[in-house]
Amino acid sequence: MAMEAEFEAAVEDRRPFLFALGCLFAAWREIGKHSEGRLILANYALALGLLIPMAVLQFRQAVGFLSSAGGPPFGIPSAADGPNLYLIWSQNSAIPILLITWLLLGMAHLCLAWMLVEGDWPRIVKCGTLIGAAMITLSLFMGVLMLDLSSLRAQVAELAIEFVAVVSISRWHNRVLAGASRALLAR
Repeated sequence: MAMEAEFEAAVEDRRPFLFALGCLFAAWREIGKHSEGRLILANYALALGLLIPMAVLQFRQAVGFLSSAGGPPFGIPSAADGPNLYLIWSQNSAIPILLITWLLLGMAHLCLAWMLVEGDWPRIVKCGTLIGAAMITLSLFMGVLMLDLSSLRAQVAELAIEFVAVVSISRWHNRVLAGASRALLAR
């Protein structure tokens, strides 16, 4: 009620935008003082700082496969030795499947970031499982085709960091939720 009255006064003074900016700055000052606010900021930081860059990395790998579709397969173990004539047909045939898998990983990371911001934990678990299964499938498939797995080493390490970060945020979310439940019961 009081805020609506202040807003009406700001509209009469022809300064509703400045009033809204003032409210926004006040909210930013207060958000870090509460555990729920810190959790929300951490969720956004994880989504914007780790999950979306990981999606970009997956899309970049897909573009690398797409650009190499006309020539020799991307990631031949030893370019100095030349392509293996016995595997070249299989490697070239696998490019669309590898491309789809990398695109799936990129889209799954974007979905995971979105779900993390929304706090939809059952879907986060399902999406994380999909990402893990796709990464295992990709590494096995590339290993069978005798492609260079060095491009996956950094991604597996980043995936492990991502997993630890999401589990940490999940535990933090449970503690905050439990604290909020106790506070509501105490009222």
